[in-house]
Amino acid sequence: MSQTKVGAFLAVGLFVILGSIFMLGSNKSYFQEVFRLRAYFDSVQGLNKGGVVSLSGVKVGNVDSIGYDAGKNLVEVVINIDAQFKNRIRKDSRIELRTQGALGDKFLFITPGIITTEFLANNEEITADYGNDILAVLSKRGNESEKLFDALNDFQKIMHSVSEQNKLPSVIAKLDVASGNLAEVTQKLNATVKTGSIDRSVEKFEKIMNKIDRGDGTLGALINDRSIHERIKSILGAGQKSQQVKQILKSSVED
Repeated sequence: MSQTKVGAFLAVGLFVILGSIFMLGSNKSYFQEVFRLRAYFDSVQGLNKGGVVSLSGVKVGNVDSIGYDAGKNLVEVVINIDAQFKNRIRKDSRIELRTQGALGDKFLFITPGIITTEFLANNEEITADYGNDILAVLSKRGNESEKLFDALNDFQKIMHSVSEQNKLPSVIAKLDVASGNLAEVTQKLNATVKTGSIDRSVEKFEKIMNKIDRGDGTLGALINDRSIHERIKSILGAGQKSQQVKQILKSSVED
């Protein structure tokens, strides 16, 4: 009889120990009052049942179930939140899938809403957010990420080559000279603008064009004198005279 009692005691003790290990390992909060929320995602790859739910970095619950909602054509995730935190999750709160640690463990991160917004009730939906996980962004934009890493690799090779050939001081010196020249050109340009040289040049050019348009001066007279235009036209315009001029020029060249 005593052996039976000892065996039963050991079995109960072993059961308690195994249960404690299971509860600690699953990150679940048993024997606590909880309320449920639902969220819908396009994909929850890497997220498992029992996964951590965090509110601004504080663990507040766990993933209760992961299933497929055929009506919404999305993945439904049901989470259990400790009741003590239910007054911190509001209707404008957002939940997103994030990556934790170097091993890439997935967890759910909740961002609190504005304090004036109503609280979410039990079994209501919390809006899912996307795109803030850097690893998810890199996985979606694989080609762009590869180009970025290739560019960084090329830059590293260039810097390594410059360092090996001891050209870095020379490059820095040339950059210093170039920046000095650029600063000098900028100063001269600023001085030109401040002194009004450009404005004066434009003003002078405008005056010259006005004089030509009025017919002042030799150039203005040539441009605006209609009789000169008619004389040139009379010399070159008539077919017979034009042929005579061409014949005279041709005979002059032959002589």
